[in-house]
Amino acid sequence: MRNATRQTVETPAAAPSTRREPLHLHKLFPPPDRPNGVRREGIVNRVLSPGSAAVMVLQAPAGYGKSTALRQIKSAWDNQEQLSGWLTFDEADNDARRFTIHFEALLQRLAGTGTAALENAPQVSDDAYTRRTDWVVDHLAALGRPVALFFDDFQCLTDPSLLRLFSDIFERVPPGVRIFVGTRSVPELGLARLMVNGQATVLRAEELRFNASEVDTFFSGVEADPATADEVARIYQLSEGWPAALQLYRLSMRDPAVRQLLGDFSSRRPRELADYLADNVLALQLPGVQDFLLRTSLLSRLSAPLCNAVTGRSDAQDVLQLLERTGLFVRRLDLDGRWFEYHNLFGSFLAEQMMDRDAELATEVHRRAAEWLLQHGDLESTVRHALACGDVGLAADTLDEWCSSLVSSGMLITAERWCDRLPFDEIAARPSLMIKCAWALCFLRRWEKLQPLLTLLTAREKFRLAHADPSTVLSMIAIGRDEFLEAFRLVRGIPIEAHRKRGFEAFEVAAAANLTAYMELSYGRAEATRDALAIARMQGERSEATFSSGYTSGVLGVDLLLNGHLPESVEHLRGALSELRFNVAHSHASGAIASCYIWSLYEANELDAAEAVFRQWHDTIEQSALLDFLAAAQISMVRIHDVHGAPDRAQQVIDEAESIARANGWSRYLRMLRWERVRRALLLGDLSRAKAIAQAGSSGRRDDADAPLLFAENFEDESLGQIRLAIYTDQMTLARELLQRESGRSCVMRFREIKLALLEAQWHQRKRARNLAQRVLNKALQLAAPGRYIRCFLDEGEPVLSMLREMYQSIVTHNMDDILSHQGVDKSFIEELLRSSGTDLSRGPASTRTGLLEPLTDRETKILMLLANGVSNREMAVRLIVSENTIKFHLKRIYSKLAVASRLQAVASARDLGLIK
Repeated sequence: MRNATRQTVETPAAAPSTRREPLHLHKLFPPPDRPNGVRREGIVNRVLSPGSAAVMVLQAPAGYGKSTALRQIKSAWDNQEQLSGWLTFDEADNDARRFTIHFEALLQRLAGTGTAALENAPQVSDDAYTRRTDWVVDHLAALGRPVALFFDDFQCLTDPSLLRLFSDIFERVPPGVRIFVGTRSVPELGLARLMVNGQATVLRAEELRFNASEVDTFFSGVEADPATADEVARIYQLSEGWPAALQLYRLSMRDPAVRQLLGDFSSRRPRELADYLADNVLALQLPGVQDFLLRTSLLSRLSAPLCNAVTGRSDAQDVLQLLERTGLFVRRLDLDGRWFEYHNLFGSFLAEQMMDRDAELATEVHRRAAEWLLQHGDLESTVRHALACGDVGLAADTLDEWCSSLVSSGMLITAERWCDRLPFDEIAARPSLMIKCAWALCFLRRWEKLQPLLTLLTAREKFRLAHADPSTVLSMIAIGRDEFLEAFRLVRGIPIEAHRKRGFEAFEVAAAANLTAYMELSYGRAEATRDALAIARMQGERSEATFSSGYTSGVLGVDLLLNGHLPESVEHLRGALSELRFNVAHSHASGAIASCYIWSLYEANELDAAEAVFRQWHDTIEQSALLDFLAAAQISMVRIHDVHGAPDRAQQVIDEAESIARANGWSRYLRMLRWERVRRALLLGDLSRAKAIAQAGSSGRRDDADAPLLFAENFEDESLGQIRLAIYTDQMTLARELLQRESGRSCVMRFREIKLALLEAQWHQRKRARNLAQRVLNKALQLAAPGRYIRCFLDEGEPVLSMLREMYQSIVTHNMDDILSHQGVDKSFIEELLRSSGTDLSRGPASTRTGLLEPLTDRETKILMLLANGVSNREMAVRLIVSENTIKFHLKRIYSKLAVASRLQAVASARDLGLIK
């Protein structure tokens, strides 16, 4: 790295913080309130009046005084001794991790002055998942005082997950909380609905313009060469009250040409007018000030030492303060007056002028800025200026260093964005940068963009010479593409136990340990899985890698689930997710935790909680890099929609999943989804459709008893699907062979044992061997009862439910509690299963019979037939000319009479009873 000794100073990009990632303190401060500025009393009074909307959006192009108006609103709010917080956004905030740092800092500042500490904000409850916005909303409500949040430059946010977060927050603003937004464009937040409901108001450019009275006030403060009343009226007419144009007029009134040509501006458009006036403002300055303005306009933020470095002056602090006092579109970014920035309109004009007048000097300014910023630890700005001056080598070297932090902390979008701006040859010349770039592209699933790097990564000679090892990232690329055998081959060669590293090297070891745990879990080796996870956790802490820790938590949660510890899995994943506070905290890694949590909640029959997690983490889950995490969430959601009587929504999830699988070349996931559709068809009694679906795709079954079983395949895979299909189609010999083969695999864990036992029980039941069926069902109950696994029983539908009802009836009728308890069968667990299925146990043993509890009405019979044809609730309501709520009421009655809990169970039970064909 070709840099001088670093100095540690407070800069906008590297403020002191205990965080690994920089906290940009200037983003938390509003622009200064100018004592001689025009007071926008009309706007302030309107937005703060009683009964005004909780969300106020100020939307207009640059130069309409949005920030100034927001600052005045904040001052008026603060004068009432109320709490307020400010956050200015920029393009880099679309990286979820960076956004989180500053959003949490905003809430920390509020907590520091309020009645509630941030760490005492309500956490995720024990009985249900708290949605991602709950932490924010509950924290604001817990402050116990009116509070106003101000978000400026909101147009910079374009990431869908962040916009969804704010959409949720805006819709659920607590009483006493106000939100004020400054933006150049209307954000995609569903504002139209909020406006109709009176929850939001949008003030546009027409309402932010200065009126005639405000223009008079604005020009009355000019002592030298004041404008006449006619000139002010003409300026108001030409500018249409545009604040930026008014300021440029005021600054250029000393030029007689401007005053003389007031009558000739009618043909100029606003931007042309602004450029003309800005040119005159610049020409009125002393040569030294002009030079200062032009050179420093190339900087995104200004400080005296940085300005001295790029201008060769020693008095930059005095010049900056002079420019601020004279209103030359310079504003302070902090309370101490150490950092400044130009107004976007004026700064853009100056930068264009600088490039037009002296391109070589502009290049020199960028070079000097890059050198100074590098010495002071601002890596992002160094890269920007190095690229601007054409020093791509410096940019690449700096990005190489910076990417160590970006990748390990999960700021992948930022890493990708800057790598895209470098020539590929510069990346290819740096093995370590190639590796870090590949990490980002792998987890973002940019397979096409990754391919040229992958070709170079597999040529190991260059890496050996550079003492860099691409093995870990290559193994992760392989697992991301679902080439799991290649991934396992690579990761076996990485000595994770021998490493005691820090920084990025520790991050890579943590990632390798996570993949090792994933591999060991696939082979059913529980102890080796836990050992690898312990290493992953330790190395993740050494590297401060929030990114890898999410996968460590997710794999541990699945390990607990598969090995019979479902309550512990739910509790662990709930705690891991609650530590993130809200879902954007760690991007893809948090999506891994959420996916595993959804599966655990589903198996525990906490369906509403699981659906809430999926709904709030949908975008993050879909972006998850690894197949099995995505499958765990999506297949869970398919089944939840089926239980809730929404087959159309279940199909939508399947369609989304298949689209993602095809885009990534995940044939294994396509097979899993195909067999999930087979399962759904079988439960509906549609054997011909089930067989057609099964025959439509190729087989990927692995007959090797020692072959790995990737964790989501325990949920649904080809082997389980073929056994179920063989049973339903009376291919009993084939079903038996498949059952024996699966039971003999070395990687079978407790969860899969339960599922295989339930299939074997159905096999015996189909063979009319009732005693054997009950004995095997007892085995499944013994395995499942300690962990309270509910859904794996209910997911098998009526065949298993009928056996459970028969068993329960025998228990109650013959008083077999003691005998079953001795056999390890838990009566309370059977009761829990039956209640979860919709069986009413309050009527005694007779209620568990498989017939109708009471006859269906004609209307209920019609609805049942529509149900069997897959008609949605809404379509039923249209066909029967009733409300959707009426349909829901009838469905509840039907479910109760059939003693079932879902559409699939109702259709299957009705077919068994001969009510429908």
